[in-house]
Amino acid sequence: MIADRRAHGELTTFFTDREGGVSEGSFSSFNLGLFSGDERSCVERNRALLCGRLGIPPENLFVPNEVHGNRVMVIDHDSPLIPMAERDELFKCDALVTTCRNVCLGVTVADCVPVLFYDEAHQVIAAAHAGWKGIVSDVLGETVKRMCEISSVAPSDLYAEIWPSISAPRFEVGEEVVDRFRSLFSEKEMSGILVREGYPKPHINLRGAVRARLLALGLQDARIWTHPDCTFSDPRYFSARRDGFACGRMVAGIMRIKN
Repeated sequence: MIADRRAHGELTTFFTDREGGVSEGSFSSFNLGLFSGDERSCVERNRALLCGRLGIPPENLFVPNEVHGNRVMVIDHDSPLIPMAERDELFKCDALVTTCRNVCLGVTVADCVPVLFYDEAHQVIAAAHAGWKGIVSDVLGETVKRMCEISSVAPSDLYAEIWPSISAPRFEVGEEVVDRFRSLFSEKEMSGILVREGYPKPHINLRGAVRARLLALGLQDARIWTHPDCTFSDPRYFSARRDGFACGRMVAGIMRIKN
């Protein structure tokens, strides 16, 4: 259910795996994504199981309807009152930010890069879904910008965690994707992002791209942590590139707990 979890004072961050839920078939069993073909009732039951493990009511879990863009939305004290039936349409975005306690911000992934941000002093947290399209449209820059706007935090104060995603050896792309990355990253940055040697087609290091962008935005290297797991290579995780789009999704989440 929860593959890995970290604690930082009042903060907790985590990443789920595919075990311990009620979904079946290619979604077996702990699928937390609503938009890849699983029965909605199964996903809702799985999310309720996760909330029980986290010690929060289901209405305090916020997971966007991701669109592979750069829109960022703020969760406030009234957000838990929003009916569940309205959230799919309302939260069409790829990142969530809040200064509230006892709400969990999560993003669903099955190869894309989940990035969690926090700063305890300014009591602000965020979760961003960074697939390749989101990275080149600068969802990370928009997330950092929104965090600074609502809390007066400086980018250099932020911590970031990069959780499991597809690794460079498994992420083959076309030249048109490489060109999109060149539109945001410098040639020096591209040297750590683009991998050609040993492959007939180019490969992209998504986690390397995320780190490079965070450094360019002003985060400190020592405050950026990267999980080593590859979602494609590890059978504990769902992988859309390995299994096809109609498979389950994990959640990377972050929350501040009021003691």
